[in-house]
Amino acid sequence: MLNEQEQERFMRLWAESQQAVVNYIHATVRDGAAAKDLAQDTALVLFRRFGEYDGDRPFLAWALGVAQHQVRGFHRDAARSRVCFDTELLAQFTELWAETAAAATERSSALEICLERLPARPRLMVRLRYFEELKSEEIARHIGSKSAAVRVALQRIREQLRACVEQQLRMQRRTT
Repeated sequence: MLNEQEQERFMRLWAESQQAVVNYIHATVRDGAAAKDLAQDTALVLFRRFGEYDGDRPFLAWALGVAQHQVRGFHRDAARSRVCFDTELLAQFTELWAETAAAATERSSALEICLERLPARPRLMVRLRYFEELKSEEIARHIGSKSAAVRVALQRIREQLRACVEQQLRMQRRTT
């Protein structure tokens, strides 16, 4: 059992790495519910095995190794699944993910900030298009507009979000 200081250290390290690990699992397991379960299982395994963690290694690399093991087990158990990862391919993917996770997490955080700054109507359009995966015709019916106007508006919103994300990343780099 971990003492209080070790538990706090684990929580701090896990908080820094959690989003990258969760994103990795979602990228390798297309079933959202299964990915959520695997993320929780991974966190539990990491906590239980934290005493084995080598503090000289990056925590994220260790956490991704555990997540990779969980994903392999999932794919092995779900042999009927149409998507099966080759072990070597999964190892390469895990290594690449570890290299790019920090930048992806920064971009994701910046995008969240920028989405919150959008006015209500553009935010609704983004939610309908990218989270509910509606087509422009369906969005137009939902908001009482024309599909061509929705497509133009979404293009402008994407450009606005891109510029905002780039600005947020520049600001983050200045403060670090």
